[in-house]
Amino acid sequence: MVLYTNYELSNAALIKLSSFLFWSWCYLWCTQGFPRHKPEWYSRMVTLLHGSVASFFGFYQCGLTSLSYSKLTEDNTASQYALMVWSWGYFAFDLMWCLIYTPRDYIILLHHASALVGVNVYMGKENTGCSFPCTVALLEITNPLLQTRWFLRECGHNKTVVYYTVEILYLLMFLALRGVLCTYFMYKIILSDTFGMDQKLISFALYIVSSALVYEIFGYIMYKYEKIIVEFIRCISQ
Repeated sequence: MVLYTNYELSNAALIKLSSFLFWSWCYLWCTQGFPRHKPEWYSRMVTLLHGSVASFFGFYQCGLTSLSYSKLTEDNTASQYALMVWSWGYFAFDLMWCLIYTPRDYIILLHHASALVGVNVYMGKENTGCSFPCTVALLEITNPLLQTRWFLRECGHNKTVVYYTVEILYLLMFLALRGVLCTYFMYKIILSDTFGMDQKLISFALYIVSSALVYEIFGYIMYKYEKIIVEFIRCISQ
């Protein structure tokens, strides 16, 4: 089977451009379909779409029940490449949006820039197997919760049980996946001969950004839930 990665550079660039234009169109459609909202509202709707689809298909392509090292170096399939294209266009769009509306949010800018470079690295290889689907699923699985939490707060539901349920689930999953699981995977990737140096470097860059986000999330938890945490520890220690 001839893979898309064997296409000429002009065709590969056209595919990326098409993905970027698709996400730009989604954003513009939201501005028309849901008027009178601020730009962040439309951006988060687009982000919710990407995070939900990327998580679902990422885990589906990852094949967690039969995951092995050999599957990380299999020839890429058309569906795996399509997921890369889907994510490349989104990260390119969101990076541009952040540069326009939140140019001082350096951590998020670095996150999207490193993600964009990472997708480029994977798109340039023919035998990364399910490495990219597993990575994007791990990084995006908490995104739908994050966006749902934001929309609930924007609509004035930040004092409801639903809001607190979504927030606590998001915070716990983020710390567990990006703080604990990503640390374990980073350790395995660095020591493994399966991944090339470029993949190790981009994985390390994403890990550093994730660590910074984990630090911010931990600070938020301690600021908002410190009294509850202290009381819980006191109860279980008695």
